[in-house]
Amino acid sequence: IQNIDNFEKEKFNLQYLKNKPSLKVPEVRSITKDNKNSYLILEYMEKTPETNEFYYQFGKGLAELHKNTQTFFGWYSDNYIGSYPQKNKHCSTWTEFFITQRLAPLIKDAFDKKLLEKKDLIAFQHLFNSLNNLFPNESSALLHGDLWQGNRMNTLNGPAIFDAATYYGNREMDIAICFLFGSLPNIFFDAYNNVFKLQNDFKKRKDICNLYPLLVHALLFGIPYIYDIKNIIKKFQ
Repeated sequence: IQNIDNFEKEKFNLQYLKNKPSLKVPEVRSITKDNKNSYLILEYMEKTPETNEFYYQFGKGLAELHKNTQTFFGWYSDNYIGSYPQKNKHCSTWTEFFITQRLAPLIKDAFDKKLLEKKDLIAFQHLFNSLNNLFPNESSALLHGDLWQGNRMNTLNGPAIFDAATYYGNREMDIAICFLFGSLPNIFFDAYNNVFKLQNDFKKRKDICNLYPLLVHALLFGIPYIYDIKNIIKKFQ
């Protein structure tokens, strides 16, 4: 069950991405609702296997998408990641945005629900103090925002993305989440780096990027994801 505002925000996200034609994005046909549910109806796209050609075009297209930038980190309104509310207040730096709009609100929610302990809050604070030295200084990039493998697919016309939680942020967030429940082959990185080379040590920051979707999953689905979160922040205790 989705609320109508969630789908209205997703419609805006998809239409915005569709105007940046580096990857295929389905047309939004309509948003409807009945007494119980809301429905987002999208253009049908036929799914095909993820081949080496797919990963090459996906890497190239994602790099082209990430070259779109803004003067801020954030979005034009708050929206959603899955069914969870996502804050998008404008910030001038990635560190400020990542802390205040991504991690801190969810850490508070997880602590209030007794999913995190006080020692975890201290570890997160140590992480926050290190972020300026961990992430490279880059301009914001246009992100899909929830690009795990279930929100992309190969089609007869090339790679497509959908179910977007769009904002302007650090481009490593989109790539890192691809590793949350899967991986990416070298051909993806070859294609991506040919267009928009990643900064050094991305793989060291990957787990830090994934703290955000892991927190979302913990709040939606419970304790198993907390173990992954604690293993990541343990390094900063």
